[in-house]
Amino acid sequence: MKIISLARADDCPNAGTGVALGMFDGVHMGHRRIITAAKNKSTELGISTSVLLFSSSPHGACELLPLCDRLHEMEKLGVHFAYVYDFEELRDKTPEAFVCDALRDTLHARAVFAGYNYHFGRAAAGDPAALMRLCAENGIECGITERVEALGDAVSSSRIRALLRAGDIETANALLTYPYYLRAPVLHGKALGRRLGLPTINQVLGDAHAPMAHGIYYTKTIVDGCAYLSVSNLGVRPTVEQTECVNVETHILDFDGDLYGKTVTVEFYGKGRGEIQFADVAALREEIARDCERARAYFLK
Repeated sequence: MKIISLARADDCPNAGTGVALGMFDGVHMGHRRIITAAKNKSTELGISTSVLLFSSSPHGACELLPLCDRLHEMEKLGVHFAYVYDFEELRDKTPEAFVCDALRDTLHARAVFAGYNYHFGRAAAGDPAALMRLCAENGIECGITERVEALGDAVSSSRIRALLRAGDIETANALLTYPYYLRAPVLHGKALGRRLGLPTINQVLGDAHAPMAHGIYYTKTIVDGCAYLSVSNLGVRPTVEQTECVNVETHILDFDGDLYGKTVTVEFYGKGRGEIQFADVAALREEIARDCERARAYFLK
């Protein structure tokens, strides 16, 4: 997939492209409906598939995934080009200018797809009806996907963010259609886990990820393409030290190796207990051992 930060006409395929429009901050079930519609139409027309998105939310909301991971998910869906704009680059364009300048003249869009609640242009004045009208005036096919519902309500990024804050990772994963994950470098820690006989890898859940409930999670850790069962503590380590940043400490079951400096993916599947401040590290060690057994049992379900 080619990533173009500031799209220009000579960056775009001359044959045209099918464009999916949206923030796609989690590439969840609803987002995938839009991208798949663009992909299907692009295949029918024999052209490439692209997305137009912003590098960060224009509303200031935290993304579900960092931009690099969002692009990774889109690539797996068959997207060829990603046109990534800063919001400031497009915020003052009228809806008419957005369609003419960005979609028609710069991206050479032949087909455009957006969600039922998509807004665009200055002061978000453009809505799906305006997008269909303006595309028709400019010879561009346009499709609007309907609201996607699952588990009793609409699928939305705000709903998934609320589920993550509540620790309901299983429902969040169902709406995402993949296990929520952290892909980050392994950092040097205090080596307390190794001294306790339960070595951990240490990563930081940065601001680019949606906040999650603190506590123990049943996870899988991907190392060099192999998935290992693991148990992860997400929080501020109150027993050992009260940190300001949110740490993810993961003990990988049945694994022995040095991962310092490597970028490792931790996938979250289930939530165990909350984060607890123990009386001492001995009590902490005993509870972590029990967490490991609970993780094994969870994945045997």
